[in-house]
Amino acid sequence: MPPTKRIPAGSPCPCGSKLNLATCCLPYIEGKLQAPTAEALMRSRYTAHALVATDYLWNTWSPATRIRSTKTEIEDWANSCEWLGLQIVSTQAGQVQDYDGVVSFIAIYRQNNQLKQHKEISIFEKVGSQWFYRDHQ
Repeated sequence: MPPTKRIPAGSPCPCGSKLNLATCCLPYIEGKLQAPTAEALMRSRYTAHALVATDYLWNTWSPATRIRSTKTEIEDWANSCEWLGLQIVSTQAGQVQDYDGVVSFIAIYRQNNQLKQHKEISIFEKVGSQWFYRDHQ
């Protein structure tokens, strides 16, 4: 299923990279490329929330831990928010040659007319050549 919210491909990427969407996160979300690092996957997952790209969020979540939620719950939450910005606080490992990584971030969003921050330390794992979001601390 394609993203339900449309942002012009030439617009700045929601992940805050200062690249345009077409050359930043969109190729990952559309399945044309795989995120090469844990941070790239984190940024693309944030952008997928902004675009409500539920299938991408589901497919990049480790099958071992995604059983805690459903696609419908993910979609409902993403739709309930206006995604305003992403700040990467730190990364540990998660490079092309690694098989695990940690990305600490702050996501800014508005929900029910209230400005909110989601702070998380996300844990990623690479299986074969594909990165997955596994869990958070």
